[in-house]
Amino acid sequence: MPRILAMLDKHQVPATFFMTAVDAMLHPEMVAGIMKSGRHEVGVHGWIHELPTRLSEAEEERLLDQAIEYLTKATGKKPVGYRAPSWAFSANTLDLVIKKGFLYDSSLQALDEPYEVMSNGKNTGLVELSIDWTLTETPFLGQNGRMAVPEFLYKLYRDEFDGAYKEGTMFVLTLHPYLSGHRAPMKHLEEFVAYMKSKPDVWFATGAQIAQYVKTATPR
Repeated sequence: MPRILAMLDKHQVPATFFMTAVDAMLHPEMVAGIMKSGRHEVGVHGWIHELPTRLSEAEEERLLDQAIEYLTKATGKKPVGYRAPSWAFSANTLDLVIKKGFLYDSSLQALDEPYEVMSNGKNTGLVELSIDWTLTETPFLGQNGRMAVPEFLYKLYRDEFDGAYKEGTMFVLTLHPYLSGHRAPMKHLEEFVAYMKSKPDVWFATGAQIAQYVKTATPR
């Protein structure tokens, strides 16, 4: 985390950190580091990375309430973004996320641009900032990963960014500090950030900022 935060500070780039409440509890210095610059956002990523699909509705709501309460206390601000642990929605998750008043979710994968979530044929008002299994390093650099050289992974990220840039839409990269915070991936991550910054009219923003823009922008 210190490497990642230092790189973001160097390039003055904001980021959203989805964290579990237990991570925040065990590592208060991590929360302080994230909040220090005033640029970053903390979103909910469960209580202890529990899998929603294995929980009853009551248990899922209880743990979500605990996570919201603790992260609000730890950061001084109620989180407005939610990302399900393992990106896994139960049959009850969407209703709970809406019930708790979240501005946006970032767990689903219907489109690679922002959209409003529909449920039972009706708009929910919840903004979705889509993610993608190809745009996280876990399948490639994790325990069972098959891509030993981060250089190839960042070639994939760059091509995806170039496609998003050409289309004039959103690019969401999901990274885990315990994987991307190592020296070799960090080298390529910093080069990638510099590459994106070199392009005109690229907006680096938190999930909350993007979702608020989607809520208020005139459709084109």
